[in-house]
Amino acid sequence: MADLMNIAVSSLVSQKTALGTVGHNIANVNTPGYSRQNVQFGTNQADVFGGEFFGTGTNVSAIRRIANEFITEQSRRDTQNNSSFNAYYEYAIRVDTLLGDDATAITPTLSNFFDSVNDVSNDPASVPARQVLLSEGEALANRFNSVYSQVALQNDTLNADLVSTTAQITAIAAQIGNLNNSIQTSGSVGGVGGTPNDLLDARDEKLRELSELVGISVINNDDGTVNVTLGTGQALVVGVQSFQLNASSTMTGVTRHEISLSSGNSTVLIGQGLSGGRLGGLLAVREQLIDPVFNELGRMGLAISDAFNSQHQLGVDLNGNLGKDFFSDINANSSELSRVSVSSTNVGTTSLSVTIDDTNALSTNNYELRYSASTGNYTLRETASNTVVSTIAAPAIIPATVALAGEGFSVNFLNGTPADGDLYLITPVRFGASTIGAEISNTSEVAVGLPVKASAPFTNTGTTKIDAVQVTDVSTADFTLASKQLSPPYEIRFVTPSTYDVYDVSNPAAPVLITGAPVAFNPDEPNNILANAGLTPGYEVVVNGRPGTGDIVTIAYNGSGLGDNRNALLLADLQAAKTMSNGTTNFQGSYAQVVGGVGTRTRDSLIGKEASESVLRQTIAQREAVSGVNLDEEAADLMKFQQAYEASARIIQVSTELFDTLLNSVQ
Repeated sequence: MADLMNIAVSSLVSQKTALGTVGHNIANVNTPGYSRQNVQFGTNQADVFGGEFFGTGTNVSAIRRIANEFITEQSRRDTQNNSSFNAYYEYAIRVDTLLGDDATAITPTLSNFFDSVNDVSNDPASVPARQVLLSEGEALANRFNSVYSQVALQNDTLNADLVSTTAQITAIAAQIGNLNNSIQTSGSVGGVGGTPNDLLDARDEKLRELSELVGISVINNDDGTVNVTLGTGQALVVGVQSFQLNASSTMTGVTRHEISLSSGNSTVLIGQGLSGGRLGGLLAVREQLIDPVFNELGRMGLAISDAFNSQHQLGVDLNGNLGKDFFSDINANSSELSRVSVSSTNVGTTSLSVTIDDTNALSTNNYELRYSASTGNYTLRETASNTVVSTIAAPAIIPATVALAGEGFSVNFLNGTPADGDLYLITPVRFGASTIGAEISNTSEVAVGLPVKASAPFTNTGTTKIDAVQVTDVSTADFTLASKQLSPPYEIRFVTPSTYDVYDVSNPAAPVLITGAPVAFNPDEPNNILANAGLTPGYEVVVNGRPGTGDIVTIAYNGSGLGDNRNALLLADLQAAKTMSNGTTNFQGSYAQVVGGVGTRTRDSLIGKEASESVLRQTIAQREAVSGVNLDEEAADLMKFQQAYEASARIIQVSTELFDTLLNSVQ
């Protein structure tokens, strides 16, 4: 009877454990990351009597956690991919809307501006037309400033997002370390004792939460703990120890947070190796959207300012003065200084600035300039591709300027001395859209005429005609104005229909012959009349036709731009001129490329977001099929174990009755 009683008790205890496990499953049906558990029964060791084996009941050999490591790992990968696409699309759609919406885009304002230039060219004396031009110029500058501010706002939001995300990663990493410690000390190390199923579920859920934030790799250790690495292998969790992830600005001047991993007093920048999760998506947004848009808009703002200013300076206003800057000077001192950011770790005192030399040659690249004391050289690298652009010997005497013609800018070494490892971030075009501004407020200062006029008197006997006057440089001595005259004014006198002389007529009563011998002239063809005579006064007069002997052409300063639209026509031509990207595109084409690039990335991120969501749903469904709690199955198990429990109790009752019967029979 004792054996029967022991068998019944072992069954009763085992079935009770099974019922508890089923209850635990049902209770956690809605717990995130919970894996269904089931009881593994085993047979007790049999007793041997007379060579026969007699069963002694049952026991619970294990409570098994139903989990598939492959599906768990796949779930983490799909989660980090989906989270990365979500973060990317979240910012991409904002930037895409900003650049593409007519209410905020630059293209409509740019078109309106050049329309106003055309209106002035059609009626150069119209004060209202000039006023509209000034208003549209101010509106264009304001639109550049506004778009820059909106992109800067997205950049600031992204930086705050990086800080928040890295803080969450650090907190979850610490929780994983604590769970590793609990698992390691639970008695399951080395396979001794039961498996801490709930702790394993909790750790897997934290790993899944971590994969929402950053791409990770998980390595299982023999002691039951896991190691977690980021990017190219940087350790975030090693056993029970976790490390801290930070996002902070490492450069003065540029609000651009970098990601670093800290352990004790050691801090390492790791941003370039990170991908996946929200953090990877945010970093991709910055590299593929925020920084490129800053640079594209900045380059466009610089190109428009420089091209329009350069042509406007070649004109003459209603007061007879040479044109001044229409937009802000792209090489103002504050602008040059803003293009260089200094690393917070620098110990040297060298101060730098950057001058834009050729907006046509500018790229949208950012650069790192690092000094090496062992070589005495600075190395200039393009940051996106990490390729060396130039090696610059540290100037022996400063201030000094080093021109980088292929890049379109020069580096100015202003003062101070360098130290080994000093690092500078050079952003030639990043702030170009923020610094553009309208400089002219008086309609009379709009230089729509040219400062040089050429004429052929009606008294000429031939068919001499002026094809064009081309002004290229007003900084020469010829434009050192005295009483608003050229210095000197010229007169062309044709000796024959095919030769001419050039005279300085500063004193009309006593002209001075400049050319030693008559200069050849090709009748009925365009002739650069000054260049052919060996003169380079900063302008050219193109003469055509068949002159008569004694015909003249007078060249003088245009003391009043009233009614002269020649420079306005040249300003209007800038709209279609390919003045960007080494002559491959115009202003609107450049902006269209920016909008198109952002639109393409936005569409791709939406496609990736939707596809990754679909894949993640399938993986979640697959995990639920394997590890999820099915209430119907649990209800069936509940009935099964309840019946077994009741049957075990009945065995105890029978055993008791038998024992009582036996005792009574003995009496």
